[in-house]
Amino acid sequence: MATRTHGSTPRSTHSPTRRTSSQTPVRGTVASKRAASGRAQSPVTKRTGERARRDLRHSPVGPRQRTASSSPSRPSKPRGSKRSKQRARRNVRAPKPDLRAAERGVGLPQRRLRLALVVIALILCGIIARVGYLQTKEADSLRSAGADQWTRSYTLPAQRGTMFDRHGNELAMSVPAASISINPKLIVDGAVVVNDLDNLLELSDEKRGDLFDEITRKDRGFVYVARQIDANIGQFIRDLGHAGVNVDDESRREMPGGDTGRSVLGRTNIDGEGIAGLEKQYEDVLTGTSGSMTREVDPKQRTIAGSESIAQAPVDGDDLVLTLDRSIQFSTEQVLLAQLERIGAKGGTVIALDTPTGEVLGMASVRRDDDTGGYAVTNGNFAAVDAYEPGSVAKVITVAGALDAGAVTPDTAFTVPWRKQYADDLLKDSHEHPDLYLTVSDILTESSNIGTIMVQQALGRFEHHEYMTDFGLGERTALDFPGESDGILKAPDELWGSERVTVSYGQGVSSTSLQLAAAVNVIANGGIYVAPKLVRAVVGPDGTQTPAPDAPSRRVVSERAANQTAAMMQRVVCEGTATRAQVDNLPIAGKTGTAFKAAPNGTYFNEQGQRIYYASFVGFFPADDPQVTVLVSVDEPPAGTNDRFGGTAAAPVFAALVPTLIHELGIQPAPGSTGCQE
Repeated sequence: MATRTHGSTPRSTHSPTRRTSSQTPVRGTVASKRAASGRAQSPVTKRTGERARRDLRHSPVGPRQRTASSSPSRPSKPRGSKRSKQRARRNVRAPKPDLRAAERGVGLPQRRLRLALVVIALILCGIIARVGYLQTKEADSLRSAGADQWTRSYTLPAQRGTMFDRHGNELAMSVPAASISINPKLIVDGAVVVNDLDNLLELSDEKRGDLFDEITRKDRGFVYVARQIDANIGQFIRDLGHAGVNVDDESRREMPGGDTGRSVLGRTNIDGEGIAGLEKQYEDVLTGTSGSMTREVDPKQRTIAGSESIAQAPVDGDDLVLTLDRSIQFSTEQVLLAQLERIGAKGGTVIALDTPTGEVLGMASVRRDDDTGGYAVTNGNFAAVDAYEPGSVAKVITVAGALDAGAVTPDTAFTVPWRKQYADDLLKDSHEHPDLYLTVSDILTESSNIGTIMVQQALGRFEHHEYMTDFGLGERTALDFPGESDGILKAPDELWGSERVTVSYGQGVSSTSLQLAAAVNVIANGGIYVAPKLVRAVVGPDGTQTPAPDAPSRRVVSERAANQTAAMMQRVVCEGTATRAQVDNLPIAGKTGTAFKAAPNGTYFNEQGQRIYYASFVGFFPADDPQVTVLVSVDEPPAGTNDRFGGTAAAPVFAALVPTLIHELGIQPAPGSTGCQE
């Protein structure tokens, strides 16, 4: 096929259809120049992206190559002219374009767009998931964190239970109090704060200086200023509105009767927790469940009045109704104090038991302050925790056991010397006497050591040990008072030498006053052991009263043996070693005890070489119908004086207590009773 020529430029045989005049670019215009350069298109020739890509696929030459059909018709010029040289340069064939690369270049933005959309979608999903998590799992913590910015939480302490005596009189109770603390970091004017607190709390010079130092340093966020102060003073401080000064409600334990019953009731620490006595033993019962309250604060952390909100109400602890009688408890302490001051002993205890039930009516512990020489009711209950050798009071157990076993009768007689060799020791009675022909009743009345050994030998020392165990020696009582001692009761095969026989009269064995009182109460109770008891009932916050179970009991000796022993003990009071325990027109049964006390040096002598004693008396009344059993013990009565014996140091305390006991308990002696009078 012949080709048409235009000037010197040949026309491609593969040229597309000829354009119309309207499609021919106008030479010399801006639009045509932009079109020729490939940088811009005229509005007339502008194509969409899709049409441009379609033209690019069908074009046989590069974008800068022109065909004859696309060039405007113009006259020929001589070869070699400037214009022809420029045209020749334009008509140089450009390299064939890489269509696949072009396609990739066109598709790359789409792939990038899709990738960007995927990334954005993932980010949005993460955001949505996080928001959902925060709105569900973390919602409470976020709300709490926000609330912490403007609220403060406070503990509402539960009211500790009250301890009442058997008649409903308050013995120990909690009263409203307040604690004062500071946050030095929030205090603006330390001098003013210290001055105001000093005026209300009456701080010592040292405390005032320490407080000012804490405020100045500002290195701590919490410092206690005072605890358990009067609640009214706490309110005055709260009303001052000092930033950084906090007033929290708490309670303070008080005893309306002063020191009355302190040794039994025990005490609490600064945080209101029981650390001694019944306060400790019944901590779980007396302690309630604390509540919580919130208060709103201003930017300076000052409480906004009226913003209080109770989140959880506190549940108060249970109350205890004790077996103690407040009047009897007071009398036991006061009578004991007077006697100890009179004779100058180291200390002493008194226990008064309701005979049939074992309920403790009064239990006193008094000690002398070695620094001041004064006497006071102790915080510790020495009647339960202090063990000592009971001395001749233990003869009651030996005699009753022998009577119960049938080894002797009250009239069984022995020839009793005043001293006798046993193993490696020469044992003696309390005073020299010729050989005496004594019945068992005489032996108990005269409190003969040698005679009691003979009674034990008639019984047998292994059987004697069993009776001592049954009477409650060697193990703590069911009272299980905090720190209560087991005492010491060795097994028969652990006793050596004279110890095998001295246990019959209370040497080589030790017991607490509580154990000894419960043991002798067996005789008063017709041969039945009744464990001591201190709690009558537990009363809940709603007033529901739960009676405490009855004290454990067991029979130890027959009623016959108990009554025979009680009759002998009446003789002890009327004509024996306990005449100072007598009360007019009241039959009383009792037994004295004067034991050697073991010193820290392992002997029975003090540093001055003097004997150390423990004097006791235990008795019950009315002897013909026992209602009350009382034990009095005196620790270290003065050696070398007549006041060192149980009959002189302890028995008078018993006699002084009896009128109070009769009055408070309404005891009426049997008609015609004359006591020791014939």
